Amino acid sequence: MVFFHGPQRAVVNSESMTQFETVNTQKIPYLYHWQAFNPDHLITTIRDYEVWCSKPSSFNDPWDCKPSYNTDIIKDEAEFERHIQWYGRITRDHHPHIPDSEIISRQNSFRKNPDEFAQLTKQFSSEMQSTIDQQYRVFCLCPDVHNTLMWSHYATKHKGICMEFSTRNEVISCALRVEYDSNYPFMRLYSDDPNENLIPILTKSDAWNYEHEYRLVAQEKSFATTHKTLFSKDNYLTLPKGALTSVIVGCQGPLKEIHELVKTHAPDITVKQAVRIPNRYALSIQSID
Repeated sequence: MVFFHGPQRAVVNSESMTQFETVNTQKIPYLYHWQAFNPDHLITTIRDYEVWCSKPSSFNDPWDCKPSYNTDIIKDEAEFERHIQWYGRITRDHHPHIPDSEIISRQNSFRKNPDEFAQLTKQFSSEMQSTIDQQYRVFCLCPDVHNTLMWSHYATKHKGICMEFSTRNEVISCALRVEYDSNYPFMRLYSDDPNENLIPILTKSDAWNYEHEYRLVAQEKSFATTHKTLFSKDNYLTLPKGALTSVIVGCQGPLKEIHELVKTHAPDITVKQAVRIPNRYALSIQSID
């Protein structure tokens, strides 16, 4: 998999020609991340400029970051043959000890028994899920700090915090926009476009589109396979100084405790609070400093 480091557009060659875009820093100057308030975790972020990135297996959406190669390919003769040819190429590349005659024999067996290849496709899906979970870490962001559902779902019922990040730095500017779709994305095993690997990490059901999510995708250094990427170490991603601009306390959060903690360890960072607007289902973000 390749995840490019730096502002740009990553185009995925899928049936719908999905385009994954980095955040537009002119239109979206800030992105926000919600989390429960944990003093130690917050100190690490504001003092050491590090944020905790999640393993994909920890996400609350059971389809998230779990590629599934569509077994319907066996119904399309041309597509099926392309996948069989791909199987031959990938086996020769990664298992040079297997005789070519055996590879050809397996390919012919697949042609006669398409269901056999469908089972192999399911195996590839499972293996790719494991690879993604081992190799990649994700930091989730959203452009709307007033989104009350984000406060409820990810900031422990408005008792947690939201961190505000400027997009105008070399890390946050790499945030990629999540695409939402009512249909599960169709993926081809034989595709040689490295960007197509973004599909399972940056495509979600449209049931989640209220989040308007962006993601930083990093490789764990111990499993990294390319230099064109962000890197995390032991789940932590290092940010440039100044990337975190403020800590916003939920409307039911411990304002005094968080304010004192931030001022002790990072006095340059602004503390704000989300405040319920009287007679409206809405929040106002007010500066405390």
